[in-house]
Amino acid sequence: MKKLMQKIFTDLNQAVALENLQRLKEGTLIIPKSEIMILGQMSLMLNESVATILNLIQTADMDARLRMDYFTKKKLLNLLEANGLVYDEDSHLVWIPGNAKVIELFKFKNIEVNLMDAESTLVSKAIQAPQKNKQLIRQAVTSGRFPTLVDRIVENNGKLEFFLEDRNE
Repeated sequence: MKKLMQKIFTDLNQAVALENLQRLKEGTLIIPKSEIMILGQMSLMLNESVATILNLIQTADMDARLRMDYFTKKKLLNLLEANGLVYDEDSHLVWIPGNAKVIELFKFKNIEVNLMDAESTLVSKAIQAPQKNKQLIRQAVTSGRFPTLVDRIVENNGKLEFFLEDRNE
């Protein structure tokens, strides 16, 4: 998945660079640098250290916070679609926990792509969609790789006991 996303964002960066050259020739404003913060399942899949320890369900949906102009967003949507992926327009609904960390994924001249850290993504999933993510959260807790996951779920009013009981399977 990481190679595919690198190709998509490399192509996006090149498209913006070409558009900016054209705009400079025309004497119009160039496109400012864009920022993308990938969230949710896609952020877990792109975090290679996490993808090797958790059984992640593949997704074609990309949840992300986008700071970009119309040209760049339209180009991104086309590139995602051409590669069998889709941007989730409800990404603004993804809750980002306090103390979430940003991990740089790709940095180009015109595009900066970051991920939300894995533990914060797991906290978000535990709080926002516990039923859907029960097995994932259990696996993350038992892996021992997320030392403050349990505390952060509790601090954010998550129902830790839900992930410990078996009858909701």
